[in-house]
Amino acid sequence: MPDDSKPISGPLFVAVGEDGVRAFSSDGKQWTHSKTGKDGEVLLTACFGGGRCVVGGRFGGSNHFFATGDGLAWEASENDAKYAIFVRNIVYYRDQFLAFIGDSGDKPYILPSADGVHWGEKRLVADNKASHANSLLRRFAIGNDLLVGVGDFGRKCVSRDGIEWKNAPDIKAVDSLIDIAFGNGVFAGGGMHGLRMRSTDGLTWTDRQVGEEGEHINSMLWDGKQFVGVGQGATYTSADAVKWERVPNTNAPTVAAFGGGVYVGSLWQGRLLRSVDAVHWDEVTRLPQHVLALAFGTLGKA
Repeated sequence: MPDDSKPISGPLFVAVGEDGVRAFSSDGKQWTHSKTGKDGEVLLTACFGGGRCVVGGRFGGSNHFFATGDGLAWEASENDAKYAIFVRNIVYYRDQFLAFIGDSGDKPYILPSADGVHWGEKRLVADNKASHANSLLRRFAIGNDLLVGVGDFGRKCVSRDGIEWKNAPDIKAVDSLIDIAFGNGVFAGGGMHGLRMRSTDGLTWTDRQVGEEGEHINSMLWDGKQFVGVGQGATYTSADAVKWERVPNTNAPTVAAFGGGVYVGSLWQGRLLRSVDAVHWDEVTRLPQHVLALAFGTLGKA
């Protein structure tokens, strides 16, 4: 059995969620180094970078961040969210962590950090005054020397440095993407009712396809060979984001991550799932707290 009192390192999954819960796994089966925070503390995102794991969420009117390099010691920090400008996602890009914060009715901002503990001044993720041009960004993918974000009202946004951003033109709310991934030289996005779209630069999106009613693709992943869109009732796979195969799935999670040849997902309440094909999902453990986000990466210096 793993020893929770010892530091951990290497390729790992991390699960985070309600009441500040954090847990790690090397194989998606055994989960260790579980830790909780305050009652009511909600962790919404997790990210690996530079040998560290950084997670973020909210408590009261503040953003809460935690960072670790060994799974044991966590450094904590706070940022005044003014009960509105809450953290939505954290991305590691060009050797720094970028926390994307904002409210659905407000403009999105970025907080930069070198270590996930000390955060700089927020800066606006804006481009122009077009309708919904500055809507909230929620999910991101990195590829082709670009950081691409997607979010509310169909917004799609691109940056080369994480500072200056450009919006995709002619966005439509009906084309809102829930999640995106990069692989094989292209970005693929998934959304409501099996929506799938493709792009090479994050600005021009083509090959729009839809699936069955209610088959919302909540997670779009790249597994090294193909894109995997995990939807409610069906899993979609494609090597090029043009030709897709649809397979009915069972027990599909609402959030998922891929790493080490396996898929890991989460379902209410606190159910952690594992799959080798993203079609058949098996419950491997259940936490008292619900898991809201999953990530895969490397902990500790290489």
